[in-house]
Amino acid sequence: MLPKTLLGRLILGTGVGWSVLVIAILWVSLRGGSGLAEEINRAHLDYEASLIARDIQQSISLRLDTLGTIASSQPGALQGDVPLVEDSYEDVQARLSDHTALLELFDSAFVVDAEGDVMGFTPSLPGAVGLNVADREYFRFIKEVGRPFVGRPIISKLHDSRSLVVIGVPLTDAQGRFTGMLGGVVNLRDGRFFLDLRSLRIGKEGYAVLMTSDGTVLSHPDSSLIMQHIPSTLESPVLEQALDGWQGTGTGHLINGEPALMSYHQVWEPDWVVGVFLPQSQTRQPIIDYVRRQWWVAVVVVLSMLPLLWWLLHLGLSPLRRLARQIALVGQGKISRISLDTSLKELRRIAQTFNDVEHERGRERTERQRRQAYLDAVLSSSPLPMFLADLDGRISYVNPALEVLTGLSASAFQRREWLRRLHPDDRPVLFALWRHAVNGTHELHRQMRFACGERGMMWLELYTSQVMNNGQPQGVVGFVKDITHLREQQKRQLWEAEHDPLTGLLNRRGFERRLEETFHVFRERGENASLILFDLDSFKPINDDGGHALGDKMLCAIARCLEGCVRRDDHLARLGGDEFAILLPGCGNAQAVRIAEEVRHAVGELSVTHNGKQYRVTASLGVSCWAADDGEAQAMVKRADAASYEAKAQGKNRMVADARCE
Repeated sequence: MLPKTLLGRLILGTGVGWSVLVIAILWVSLRGGSGLAEEINRAHLDYEASLIARDIQQSISLRLDTLGTIASSQPGALQGDVPLVEDSYEDVQARLSDHTALLELFDSAFVVDAEGDVMGFTPSLPGAVGLNVADREYFRFIKEVGRPFVGRPIISKLHDSRSLVVIGVPLTDAQGRFTGMLGGVVNLRDGRFFLDLRSLRIGKEGYAVLMTSDGTVLSHPDSSLIMQHIPSTLESPVLEQALDGWQGTGTGHLINGEPALMSYHQVWEPDWVVGVFLPQSQTRQPIIDYVRRQWWVAVVVVLSMLPLLWWLLHLGLSPLRRLARQIALVGQGKISRISLDTSLKELRRIAQTFNDVEHERGRERTERQRRQAYLDAVLSSSPLPMFLADLDGRISYVNPALEVLTGLSASAFQRREWLRRLHPDDRPVLFALWRHAVNGTHELHRQMRFACGERGMMWLELYTSQVMNNGQPQGVVGFVKDITHLREQQKRQLWEAEHDPLTGLLNRRGFERRLEETFHVFRERGENASLILFDLDSFKPINDDGGHALGDKMLCAIARCLEGCVRRDDHLARLGGDEFAILLPGCGNAQAVRIAEEVRHAVGELSVTHNGKQYRVTASLGVSCWAADDGEAQAMVKRADAASYEAKAQGKNRMVADARCE
């Protein structure tokens, strides 16, 4: 039952209003804070994953550089005055032990001769010296390709059967011939390389995982999962995308089934994937704890304020009673009397003077405050980065989402520090478009590059719209969107559209585009170019005997071989099947012929092995160049193709140059 006095109703109404306001504020804080906390944690996880991936990449690069330095900067230091195969184990072991820097970076190091026999192993381990590793992937790759290699996780052949990763570089003699390899071993379970990563914690319960692109676990806080395939409870669309090369943040489940945020980043050189996981309960717990604490504080404050409120209201109503007596005297004929049908004595006394005036003023003031409060709440709680600016571009307000995105505070925006963060190439264009949009009273839509603090240079999309009042522009409201991932995705899609997924070389579409560009340069500036076309001889038996997997292995080996035979600006392409093309811009016929011979020789030295049988291929190459009367780019292709067929007709494994280029 409602109190019969204005004082009682004011106390009751104010108490109820406070309670509703407190509950609303806490509810909004809980909902908005949870979303904001998740966004912040997503950004933090992505940052942590990128840092871990970068550190691992740097560690891998450091180890490869160290091995390369020892293998190349001191010729003969590891193999002595005679080839490794003719040296003694004791001499190689002694020389390897002199390189103490290896044990600072690896758990152990070893030297292998050209036949795959371990000639030296440090620190010394029974059974290591004399062990043959010729069947290991890392040895075959380094021997056949001649480049540094980070191997897949394997189990040691020694008695301890350790799980390990081998990092190796080739050893060559003065003539550049392969004489063996220098390798370093990183122990997955006890090695120093992975100890820090396994002990890393994100918050209280978050952790990091390192895996290969085929899903084998290299590092995990639970050591029993090392060398195992990723548990099925961790499998999710986000993880599948990460194993295919995607980087970013998403949601999934931990091994125990608990929902979690997860971020993945690629370590490209060894083809590893870093995953950072954080339970979603941990992201929300600080907000929940905060709301719980504020709830009890609010209850105590409301209850403690009620006696004070009663005293203040009682004291505040005494002037109104005095005013009512004065109004009653005035109402005796000097002004019109307003009758109010209410049981509240205080309200009947003051309504005769203030009712009409205060009613209109109160309505307008309430509406204005409601609009302002609504606007403030929308701007502050919106997850979309927003700002307000005047017509001259001076920013007067930014919401928290824009501060988080850019790493700049509201005061920094007002000091115009954001101008220095714009990419120099985008700054004048943005200013011109801003002036054009303001003068033309229309919207501005622009993509730009912006340095967002520790997140580096990002692509942002800017939308602005003018705020109008009675047909006159009063200012500008702007919205900002992070499109960095979209730009990177578009760039990646463009690359994939023009490259062969097996070899990484240009596909026919990418080759023809570059051919047209080269032809255009030839027609415009007369700059010559050469083309080498070839397909493989004796390739069919590889597919017939070993299947497409063996054929693909040979194609990949040829692609890597070609990369070492051409210049940086040349274009390598696999046109389909076993057909390859090499486009040589700015290259004359004599140089193209030398390159073709080098390619023919290099292809002939490659081999693959299946069931103990070794397979080799040769190449029949045709060389052509632009002719003055060429009316289309395909003219040079047809001449090179004809020369390639002539090479096959002459007995294969040879090079034929188009007569018009001589």
